[in-house]
Amino acid sequence: MSVSRFVKHTVPVALGGALATIALATTPASAASSGYVYSSGRGAEGWYYYGNGRVYANDLKADGFASVTQVWSDDGRRLLVSVTDSGANNGISWKTPILFEGYHKIRACVYKTGHAPTKCGAMTRWHVD
Repeated sequence: MSVSRFVKHTVPVALGGALATIALATTPASAASSGYVYSSGRGAEGWYYYGNGRVYANDLKADGFASVTQVWSDDGRRLLVSVTDSGANNGISWKTPILFEGYHKIRACVYKTGHAPTKCGAMTRWHVD
């Protein structure tokens, strides 16, 4: 086989395979669980678990604050579910909402009764399958 014929037929196949591998590596994984999210100061944590469809809130500190986990629409305009936990120092609460397939955002905050959530962590985007 001549060098030019080798280059003409082999290089495109190898290059195509390499590009396909790169594309797969950079495509977001189809993740159904959100991973853990934390309030700033780590007084609260929250997560969504695909295995049972629950959204969890966990108050991590006995500091007079309760924890709240909020799930928002992907555009951040609609609060879909809010789970509160006041069982200071690792008391866990949950709800089982109906979340449709698609992207959502989740965050954890702390709050005091009668007040708006504060010290909220960043909203984390994830996909529900």
